[in-house]
Amino acid sequence: MGLDTYKTALSLVSRYKTRDPFEIMECRHVIVEESDRFSSLKGFCMISNRIVYAILNGSLPDEEKNIVAAHELGHTVLHRQQLQMAPMRDSVLFTMKSRCEYEANLFTADFLIEDADVESLIRDEGLDYFTLCGKLGTSPDLMAFKMYSMIKRGYNYSLPADLNSRFLAKVYGTPS
Repeated sequence: MGLDTYKTALSLVSRYKTRDPFEIMECRHVIVEESDRFSSLKGFCMISNRIVYAILNGSLPDEEKNIVAAHELGHTVLHRQQLQMAPMRDSVLFTMKSRCEYEANLFTADFLIEDADVESLIRDEGLDYFTLCGKLGTSPDLMAFKMYSMIKRGYNYSLPADLNSRFLAKVYGTPS
């Protein structure tokens, strides 16, 4: 499962020469829209009349919109069959509750964060986990999925045990 999501993410990056989920969705004719009508929903994707839609919560900060967009891109690529049956709604990112969400999280981490960047910072600077996250400009929770992917592919790393997999459950401006 992890290797497939990694290969899929790498294939998209290679084909489209970018790690920008918005650019790739545009190239793949996915209609991306923002909506402020959701208080707890971060995003969702669906297929209607053979058109793929990704709807993002417009009140999210830009960095989080980028993560949610990559996550929804993962769903459009990995779970197209399921999208034809029902929309995939994401109120909590970085959860392990379902196989689809787990795969979309792995995809997101591998899509947005390059192995070489992680390897370089760990090898050359010997950074601790949280400093590594800061240097890469990513959250500890997204980095946990990246590290997990790298470990599954043979890298010799370990993860901090106290990461909160529900950290994105809180939508900015609303209590969790």
